[in-house]
Amino acid sequence: MLRNDDRIARPSRGRVFPATPAEIARLIRDLGFTPPVYQRRLDIILQNGDESDQFGTQVAAFRPGEALVVLSTHADVDRGRAKVVLERACREFAEIDKRSRPAVGREKVVTYRAYVKPPNRLVITKRTRQARLVKYRGDAKFSNAFKAKGVRTDESILHYVEVT
Repeated sequence: MLRNDDRIARPSRGRVFPATPAEIARLIRDLGFTPPVYQRRLDIILQNGDESDQFGTQVAAFRPGEALVVLSTHADVDRGRAKVVLERACREFAEIDKRSRPAVGREKVVTYRAYVKPPNRLVITKRTRQARLVKYRGDAKFSNAFKAKGVRTDESILHYVEVT
């Protein structure tokens, strides 16, 4: 078994994470996420979140067979409430994990994201990033050999979940 590549950031000023890495690892184990090949569980990535966008404030992201990304929230948000929202998002990701396969290759990457929208709505989206890889020719520079030429990103709403 290989070690997990967990990336745990410190929260920015005025932000907190809804759960500790140990609580997230326990949640991953309890919900039965499919682990990557040669690893015991999904990688845990804790990141500082960005501002809200058209879907709401992002809570978490899930890359099937790779990682669970948890984003920080504002410090004025009730931490218990944020933890409940994160657990609900992870339950939705676990359901998605049962019917999806991990992406193989770099041309198409699928991630699932969870956003929270006031007052109590969780928005689950599917984000697809498609890249057209160029053919490496012997006379071309090697530094451009594996870079994608055209990248297209689409994000669509899968469903809404009311969080109580």
